[in-house]
Amino acid sequence: MTNLLAPKGSIARAARVLDVLSLAPDGADLTEIVAQSKFSKTTTFRVLASLREVNYVFQDPSTRIYRLGSKLAEMARNAEQVNVSAIAERGMARLAEMSEDTVFLSVPEGASSICVNRKVGAFPIRTLTLDKGDRRPLGVGAGSLALFCSLSEAQRATVCRVNKNWLAEYGATEESLASEYEFFQVNGYARNRGGVVRGMSAIGVPVITASGRLVAALAIGAIDERMKQERIEELILPGLKREARRLADRLNAMEKEQNK
Repeated sequence: MTNLLAPKGSIARAARVLDVLSLAPDGADLTEIVAQSKFSKTTTFRVLASLREVNYVFQDPSTRIYRLGSKLAEMARNAEQVNVSAIAERGMARLAEMSEDTVFLSVPEGASSICVNRKVGAFPIRTLTLDKGDRRPLGVGAGSLALFCSLSEAQRATVCRVNKNWLAEYGATEESLASEYEFFQVNGYARNRGGVVRGMSAIGVPVITASGRLVAALAIGAIDERMKQERIEELILPGLKREARRLADRLNAMEKEQNK
């Protein structure tokens, strides 16, 4: 019986130490963690050693201060991506059914965008320019461009500088992105006209919460013949904006609940 319960106890102790560190943005030393966790010094040291082995915690060698590790930040980012993808699932399905084309959901990560979900419509010629997990520089592809255009001027300049060589691989430049930003400002959506795969076009819109947080972008891609301006304005763009609002509303509700 003791052996069966030991892992649960170990996990609970690790969680307690992580909770203590999560409330210490500047980190904490062993004495502070012992005091806050209510564990013995030996138990606390043992738990911290285990957490360090898996990069959940690291210790500054000069100050001996413990802080949360990069692995937890990575897990948090992945969890948020999965969460946004799950929340957007039904809306993406509605868009795929309505348009019969391919729907993409992308999220920002640093100077990149990551495709976290894709829904394929019924039209026989499918646009599969992105797959789940694919990474692009911000500004390449309709969804990624919608994210780029939603950044501040300073952020856009930084992205262009950091991604200069990566953007060049797709034929994108700071000047071309500035032109697309102007289009976005006037029209309220980002466009990709064969910039990734010839003969394939897409448009995208950002998903921004009431707090101003840029969460994701929804995009629809199809062959050029199905992306005429009339169809974009009458069918595709209204659908994208509607589902982007719905997704933002759900995220707003979650943020409010978390802040209670």
